[in-house]
Amino acid sequence: MKKSCLIAMILFVAMILPTALFAAGNVEVDESADVNIEFWHAMSGERVELIQGIVDKFMAENPNIKVDVQYTGSYNDTLNKVKSAYKAGNAPDIFHSYEIGTLGLINSGIISPLDEIAGKFNRKIPWDDFFTPVQSYYKYKGVHYSMPFNSSTPLIFYNKTFFAKAGLDPENPPKTYSEIREAAVALQAAGYKTPLTWNLHSWYFEQMICLQDEPFVNEKNGRSGELPTEAVFNGEAGQKVLEWWVGLEKDGLFLDVGPGWSNHRAAFGSGEVALTMSSSSDVNTLTAALKEKGWEMGTGYIPRPEGAKGGVAIGGGSLWLTNSHTTEEELAALKLITFISEDEAQIAWHKGTGYFPVRKTAMDQLESEGWFDENPNFLTAFNQLLDSPETLNTAGGLLGIFPEARELIQSAIQEMYAGKPVKEALDEAAAKVNASMTEWNEVIQ
Repeated sequence: MKKSCLIAMILFVAMILPTALFAAGNVEVDESADVNIEFWHAMSGERVELIQGIVDKFMAENPNIKVDVQYTGSYNDTLNKVKSAYKAGNAPDIFHSYEIGTLGLINSGIISPLDEIAGKFNRKIPWDDFFTPVQSYYKYKGVHYSMPFNSSTPLIFYNKTFFAKAGLDPENPPKTYSEIREAAVALQAAGYKTPLTWNLHSWYFEQMICLQDEPFVNEKNGRSGELPTEAVFNGEAGQKVLEWWVGLEKDGLFLDVGPGWSNHRAAFGSGEVALTMSSSSDVNTLTAALKEKGWEMGTGYIPRPEGAKGGVAIGGGSLWLTNSHTTEEELAALKLITFISEDEAQIAWHKGTGYFPVRKTAMDQLESEGWFDENPNFLTAFNQLLDSPETLNTAGGLLGIFPEARELIQSAIQEMYAGKPVKEALDEAAAKVNASMTEWNEVIQ
């Protein structure tokens, strides 16, 4: 009888005590305590409501956790606001940053590595469920630093209706540089004055170097464990990309719409051009734009030089944890970013945008429910990623001044449009990147 009473008392005490002591790091946290956290992101437009909906569902399942979700502008704007807030002592618990900010953030002193926080609370993240190229980008020296969120690759989007009118096969999009040019010539001959466009963005250039399985910088594309010291994007692979790209513009086959993400979408949606290149996250937007005009849209892999054997690297962004919060806030933040990465949230995000889910298990669910049979344009990005070999080059380049490198490359392309030789402009951009990398590396070391 006494033994039964003792067991009952132990069970009662266990029920009323705060959440257990975690083995990893010996961290004691009351998981039922009320906690407030902040989440800053860089997704605008309809995506604001999509993210809020995902977070609202999380709060419904975790009523003690209140999340203040804020859209804080572009990736650059968000990152700058986070850095300022951190200095002021009021940084968000979670923030959203682009893939090219990875090495800079790893060395920034403001973040906690995701694996470290997960280990602190003895929470296992099933990384084997994630697509390898997705999780590999945010992994450095064996450590996952952030949670993959919005992942994409560039695609070509083409107007099937216009292709058919020009005598082109609407079910067979062009795949190589020469096929893109041939399609553009045929479209122009059919009355489409300037048939091609995409926005001025270094991302396409970077991806087309990956397609040749060539690095962007030295030190094994910045992934050797040593900081990269030299840009190599001005080599033969980079020159090949831009001789083709700028050649299309010089021959009147390509409409220069400048930087930003609105002009090329508008030109494609209005029928001003028949083919564009953009993020796979634009599938929903561009499908709707063409459907409104009574046209049908197709998607295809981004073009590559004949014979190139490489693949694409993922683009998009991930979720980071700042290192200036209480243990309770850290755990709440970890729970939220884990929830956002799970299948239900990722499927909702995919269907609402075109960004692909980060987990293979979510992909399996979409296939089993017939989603891709009814929406084949959503499948193209998956197939392009899965057809890409896993190399250090397709894992994506890492350098601390990647945002600046993009700006320098984009300026170089503008100079090429104005007549500067491709090699000369690329060499000058590479020299500027090298100088900035040297300065950044010296500060870090």
